[in-house]
Amino acid sequence: MADQMQPSLYDLPQSPPNFDKVGTFYIAFCATWTFLLMLGVVFLIVNRNNPILKIRGLALSLTSILFLHLYWILAQITYPIGMTLPVIAAYDVQYFFMGIWFPLGIALFHASNTRFLYIAKRQKKYASSANLQRKKPGCNGADTSWLCKLRNLDYPTRILIYIGLGIIVQILLTVAMWLMCCKYHPTFGVKGTELPSGTIAQQMIELSRGWEWWPSALWQAIWTWVIAPIMIWKAWGIHDTLGWRFQTISCCIANLHATPMWLIAMYVPAFTKINVYFAPSEWIHLSVMFFEIFTVFVPCWLVVRHYRLRKRTADSDAKWETASQSTLRKSSIVEWKTASYIEKGLTIDYLDREMGDRLFTMKALDHVLSENPGPLQEFSALRDFSGENIAFLTNVASWKSSWPGGATEDQIRDAFTRALVIYTSFISPRDAEFPINIPSKYLKQLEAIFERPARIVCGEARVDPATPFSTALPSSSSDSDEDVDRDWIELGEVAGRIQYFGDVSEEFDFGVFDRAQAHIKYLVLTNTWPKFVTEIQQQRRSGGKERSGNTDKSAATIASRISNAIRSVL
Repeated sequence: MADQMQPSLYDLPQSPPNFDKVGTFYIAFCATWTFLLMLGVVFLIVNRNNPILKIRGLALSLTSILFLHLYWILAQITYPIGMTLPVIAAYDVQYFFMGIWFPLGIALFHASNTRFLYIAKRQKKYASSANLQRKKPGCNGADTSWLCKLRNLDYPTRILIYIGLGIIVQILLTVAMWLMCCKYHPTFGVKGTELPSGTIAQQMIELSRGWEWWPSALWQAIWTWVIAPIMIWKAWGIHDTLGWRFQTISCCIANLHATPMWLIAMYVPAFTKINVYFAPSEWIHLSVMFFEIFTVFVPCWLVVRHYRLRKRTADSDAKWETASQSTLRKSSIVEWKTASYIEKGLTIDYLDREMGDRLFTMKALDHVLSENPGPLQEFSALRDFSGENIAFLTNVASWKSSWPGGATEDQIRDAFTRALVIYTSFISPRDAEFPINIPSKYLKQLEAIFERPARIVCGEARVDPATPFSTALPSSSSDSDEDVDRDWIELGEVAGRIQYFGDVSEEFDFGVFDRAQAHIKYLVLTNTWPKFVTEIQQQRRSGGKERSGNTDKSAATIASRISNAIRSVL
């Protein structure tokens, strides 16, 4: 008789909202944090064309943040209004969010993080040379298998396809396990999966435990303790100026505690009192807050800092451009004197205090681009992930220097072919892997001249976006991908292997790239160049201090090393 009177969780009535001090805090905190997050998201969207944000691919990262934040909101309102729903319905919502919604958000988030590794790897091709790279020819996705078509898709599209396939499997698995588990629906399911008899509190604990939760736990453990450490290891040696490495590593570290603490809170009796006010899933949502800090708020701060740096550079350039020619002539010896006879080509002394802010000018940038662009090219590729800009500028300069005087029709056609190589390698959104960032009106003007010839030469299929003019060369079985990646060829050599024989636009002339060149040069001046100058100054000053302090093995040296290590992480 006692067993028949045992209360059942299925008959538990709904409770009113719990707006005590804790419940009020959860509501207020949820509303405030959501408001601040939305402000940050709007700020990023408005400034999406900023180089710091454009390279990140905001669509993927912000979509993942919004997915995760919706689940975070659900967790914050669980304490004050969770019991206003039927108990089984509330746990159904939690189960499906944990099994489907949260995995999708985490998958999208880590996909946006892997973009960092992909961009860093692909930008390495610009580090050693500004010339075009010969790679193994890709397969023609228009004529071959679906696998080949998949390989030819751009990186974000492939990632979304993989995530879509994975989430379909996850949905099928989650729904199937819910259908089999009788505790959520006592009228059907696999026998032996019912709620055990006991008190209401014991039954509620059992609802959040069981074999149906373990696939989600295993999935989280793989992302947290397998994928994340691998990403940290791969990202550790990448030192970018965009804060992307710091963001990726910080998010991976911030998530390490989530799954272990969730399991501990679920199964360790000592956490029972804590779980009343701080649900076990809150340990997971704590990491979601760190994701939002490093993915939204930190980039906002970086954008503000970048605008300040751009303003300083633009003001410096305007200041020295308006100076009188006599003043410039008097300071010319100071302005361009040699830093070291050993460092050939680097004719600017970055440490000279008399130089002042003259280094942050267009003339200084032009000087380096013409004399020795190699260090700037390497910095832009490995640190700023904008190697295509310097490569475009140097290739356009090389193209202009080879422009024939009193050109014949054949020479003009050859110059057009070389220009077509530049267009498909650096400008065309269809063919270039990293298209340079130019205004749409400039792009339309160039497309009117080059797009039709580009389709004639390259075809409609995007065979090899990095090198659309690459040709199949004989190679031995011992050739490795690393050997191919180190094989560079000159622009003229690429143009010498192909020749465009179609109609040449009447608008094609020596100045066809002038507007794009001026825009990219100013972009480099206000973005990459000041970072490059500042870093060289810091490195040389640091090196000078180390050389002068070799005899002083004091605690200051240790502090300096620790400071340098922290700076390398940040």
